[in-house]
Amino acid sequence: MSGAIDSWPALSFLEGLRPGPDENVELALLASYSADLGSIGAALLALAGKDNEAGRGSPSDFADAVERLRGKVRIIIQRGRLAKMRRTPRIAAVLDQFVREVDFDEATHSWHPKAALIRTRSESGETGWRLWIGSRNLTECVNRDIGLLLVSGENGGGPISGAGDLARALAERAELKGVRPASLATAVTKIPWRAPAGVRVERIRWSTGTGGLQAPAPPAGADEIVVVSPFIDKNFLAGQVSKGPKPARRVLLTTMREIERVGPSLSSFDDLLALDAPDYPIGDPEPEQANTGSASDADTADDEEAEIGRGLHAKLLFVRAGRKRTLWLGSANATMRAWTGRNAEVIAELQITEALEKGLKALLDSARIVEAPDTEYQPDAAALEEEALERARAQVAARWASTLSIDGDEIRLVHGSDLYPDGPHPEEADILLEVGALHGELKAWPRRQTTVALGSTLPAERSEFVRLRVSRGAKGLSWLQRAPADPPFGEERDRAAFVRFLGARGFLLWLAGLLADDGRDGEDDWTIEKQQDRAAPGANPALDPALPTLEEMLAAWSRDQNKFREIERRVSEYLPAVLEQAGQEDPQTAAMLRRFEELWGKLRVGLGEERRGKRR
Repeated sequence: MSGAIDSWPALSFLEGLRPGPDENVELALLASYSADLGSIGAALLALAGKDNEAGRGSPSDFADAVERLRGKVRIIIQRGRLAKMRRTPRIAAVLDQFVREVDFDEATHSWHPKAALIRTRSESGETGWRLWIGSRNLTECVNRDIGLLLVSGENGGGPISGAGDLARALAERAELKGVRPASLATAVTKIPWRAPAGVRVERIRWSTGTGGLQAPAPPAGADEIVVVSPFIDKNFLAGQVSKGPKPARRVLLTTMREIERVGPSLSSFDDLLALDAPDYPIGDPEPEQANTGSASDADTADDEEAEIGRGLHAKLLFVRAGRKRTLWLGSANATMRAWTGRNAEVIAELQITEALEKGLKALLDSARIVEAPDTEYQPDAAALEEEALERARAQVAARWASTLSIDGDEIRLVHGSDLYPDGPHPEEADILLEVGALHGELKAWPRRQTTVALGSTLPAERSEFVRLRVSRGAKGLSWLQRAPADPPFGEERDRAAFVRFLGARGFLLWLAGLLADDGRDGEDDWTIEKQQDRAAPGANPALDPALPTLEEMLAAWSRDQNKFREIERRVSEYLPAVLEQAGQEDPQTAAMLRRFEELWGKLRVGLGEERRGKRR
């Protein structure tokens, strides 16, 4: 294939989440098959408008994002598909409140949609909506993905069939207080959506995961059929044939792994194309090492990111019949399981222009032409063992019915299921199941034992995320899952975690940044744990640059009194805990905090906020 062809425009997924400069996110429902904690944190930073160009944010940015978005955001994923970060900071424990898991048994079907529905409100009170549908999972892996971003707007927009069904399904799984699925579906059904230039959205196809749908069939007389997918099956591909006197030109773009697996039947395609297989989160990472936050670590991460991004993860079906160009894109692979509704999937059916078709040609042009194999691939022993461990992971996830209980400082995992009373263990008896707290050691979970002691955990580090691992011999597979705590950890856990995470000076930097509406902790990264700075030996606490000034406090109050009262709320909630920690660890910093507390109290009295606070 040759010739200069225009590519589709590139858009960062996080850019699609980020609200405008005068907007705040009121509601965000994100669906993904898989996720990792680092990408969840990046999504929250973007939704709060706190991320930088690299998709990262400082410790205070992260704390601010969690405070702003608590109770407004849910990320809904397939149970068993949550990965750890390369190095998991202890503050990641607070991300558990944003995640909900779908307990589909992957032996029969999966929760597989990739979508984001976001409602914003501007400073003038205007409501805005964004809807993203695509193929990208919420993981740090960068592959060739495709997505569609729709925004609300009267000019050139209109309602889209199926948008309400998607909204209802996400709201039902999100379980957010105050969000009624029926009401949200009604509102989203009426929204006028604006699509990108050259695109007309015919409908949004939502499948619930219960089956009963028909895969699209090309019309008689189709001129060209293009299938792009990292996973394929024979039955779906066999259905992508048009009837008529002249056969349509058929093109398949997939990975060599799938081409070798499916084998000789692929010779019926006029063009058989291949790209690299997509990257996925590491299945069984090495034990974490102490993170020093050195420059070499950052350089290594940047080098790794520079090496990825070539794998095929986009999923689309294109049919050209005369001047009509139909494109289906979204989460569904080219399999009957995806297209007949056995999986939960979301797909946008579009009519596109010739100019948009050139983007597809550019994608095809980047691939290499290959020949169909003469024989079907037969998995070797290593592949069969990987399949066995994946099967064990799916069984544990499907049988999961565990909660966390607290007894003093000790955390226990308690399993209770009528279907699987002996525990969530995999069927194969020689596969070992291990479990641990998010930052604790893994320990074997004996079969027919329904309670496992996970050890002592500080209140600031407690999380509903637990670590799981299945293994046989030297090979293993690790992931995270939620085990709801009874009673829930709540905001008290978050405050303790942030106090421990930020430290006293970090807390003051956070407040100073909020008061001045800027970022006081620079380019620090929330994912890198550092020893918190303390006041220099012999330094005057009153002159510490972290201390918010009276001028900044007065300027914040005069600029926006409602925002000032929100800052005031954070001071009243966090300062006692910060003072307690500083008193135990650093007398100089404690003196600085007491000076700030005295100044803040005088300011509130002078502005009348003390009396107002008592009336609330």
